[in-house]
Amino acid sequence: MDVEQTTPPSIGARLSAIEDQLGRLAQRLEEAIGYFAVRSNRVADSQSIYLGDNTAVTFLEDGTRILVDTKSLDIGVHLLTLGRWEPAYTALFARLVRPGDTVFDLGANHGVYALMAARLVGAAGRVHAFEPNPRLAQLVDMSLRINGFAGWAQVHRIAASDRTGTARLFFTDSYSGGGSLSGTEEQSDATGASKHAVDCRLVPLDTVFPDPAMRLDVIKMDVEGHEGPALRGMRQLLARSPDVRIMMEFGPQMMQGSGMAAPEVVALLEGLGLSAWTIDHEGGIAPVAWAELAAQTGGLQNILAARHAPF
Repeated sequence: MDVEQTTPPSIGARLSAIEDQLGRLAQRLEEAIGYFAVRSNRVADSQSIYLGDNTAVTFLEDGTRILVDTKSLDIGVHLLTLGRWEPAYTALFARLVRPGDTVFDLGANHGVYALMAARLVGAAGRVHAFEPNPRLAQLVDMSLRINGFAGWAQVHRIAASDRTGTARLFFTDSYSGGGSLSGTEEQSDATGASKHAVDCRLVPLDTVFPDPAMRLDVIKMDVEGHEGPALRGMRQLLARSPDVRIMMEFGPQMMQGSGMAAPEVVALLEGLGLSAWTIDHEGGIAPVAWAELAAQTGGLQNILAARHAPF
């Protein structure tokens, strides 16, 4: 029986293979050094500094400065210790925003999304942040200014709604992300944290931006159940913005408390020609029927609404 003979590779071939391996190894080392350099510099250079009066300055992951209320045990703690908030959701937001876009951040809180948008749209774009909590609105305004974004990004200390008037905003310092226009006069929340209430202005955004030439590109909305009135108050803006993409919370129980139930919100968005996608915890999106959302009576999820597939 013949035994197949194999010819060992030549020295030249072996050397060539070794050179290829070394080249790939050098490339991987270069990538690794770059990866860890960015993160180690972030740790070394982006420490939080307490400024007094329950205020600290820290850095987001991209190097943007942000002022933080140190009494905030939800959003504030994440910003001070990690430099980020809702990383999967903000990653999706960053994919939606383009240079030169006009972006609305409704329920800006500490301004994470407004700051991201201001950096992404650049001086050719516009960012409008809306925050009725006077303390948080002040922090967002200062954060935009210290980063040099004030020329194209601004804060409106109002609550977007479908009527002009005044409402009570209820919130706690420790849970800064839970401010609501449908709260109660109770002295504390379910965790025992002291609850505050302030008067805030309600304004339809169609009256704030009456220019028929204005178009919206991206909206991030987190207004604790007041999504329906806010959307109804900007119906004209939405109607004349063919490419608008809306990232928003969808919580039927909270919406019911605002006086505009989830089926009404769905009817408004569907009537404007928008389709819906759910957003998962990894920032991925999947199409969902409006009828399915309208039928929900509980739960809380993030959705994306747009007239065209966003990607």
